Amino acid sequence: CQGAFFASSSGHCGFDCQYCIINPIAKHQPSLVFEDFRFICEYFDAPVFFALSGVGDFMVSYARSQRLLERLLGLDVEVALDTNGAALQELPELAPERLEKIRYINLTMHYHQIKQKNLLERWPANARTILERRFEQTHPDYILSPPLQDEWEEAIALYADKVYAQTARPLLLVRDVNRPFSAADEDRLASLRAKFGEVLAGEHREDFAAGFRDRSDVLCPAGMRYFRVWNDGRVQGCPNLPHVTELSDCGNVKERRLNVSKTPFRCRSPNFCDCHVIDGLGMMRVPSNAC
Repeated sequence: CQGAFFASSSGHCGFDCQYCIINPIAKHQPSLVFEDFRFICEYFDAPVFFALSGVGDFMVSYARSQRLLERLLGLDVEVALDTNGAALQELPELAPERLEKIRYINLTMHYHQIKQKNLLERWPANARTILERRFEQTHPDYILSPPLQDEWEEAIALYADKVYAQTARPLLLVRDVNRPFSAADEDRLASLRAKFGEVLAGEHREDFAAGFRDRSDVLCPAGMRYFRVWNDGRVQGCPNLPHVTELSDCGNVKERRLNVSKTPFRCRSPNFCDCHVIDGLGMMRVPSNAC
């Protein structure tokens, strides 16, 4: 791809998860619209990759009649999509040639919210639909948060009965990064693994820095080919280095302006979420004169 955007595109979320890293949780804020995405694509005049994640859920940022996902996939793009699975909008109706542009879908089961909002039938049905349409590219996960440990077993049991039994797709467990596990939590998790066996995939522990321990000096395309675009239109090359002017303000898509660097940025602290995305896209290089 010519350009890649980590797009915190939605200022809306239908859930209020207590472990959400966004504070306050996104409600009734601006969202990116089709014209914003089209401006980015026309600016680069080449394939663009959008990772639709963060600050809300993309699927609830627009009315189904707008068919935003379908129109976006009609552009020269590839898309990665994070969703809580409560709403699918037009995804079940997408034509195969557009559906194939979705590189992967992270589908998170927020069981506490699903139960509170009476989605115990709808969410599994939506999960099965997503898996039916994009099986290999869909990654279902469940966040293990210690304050909700009394629900862990019933959450996994719901997935086992309503999703795994029909699809044979295991559930990835993700630890709440903000709350350490006690010895009792570890014991409970071990018993659940023993009970549910193949229903559960491996366990995910976030450690973005691990991939860069031998590469403390890199050439990063942030501000050149990689950007983070926020739901209000602001564009940054890298949100983790706010003191670097050329990376902290790269324009605003709602104002139809982008400031693109001509050269990669030399970075000596690659260990963030965005670094992980950039590296996964094969866009990060080690300088020839790196120490």
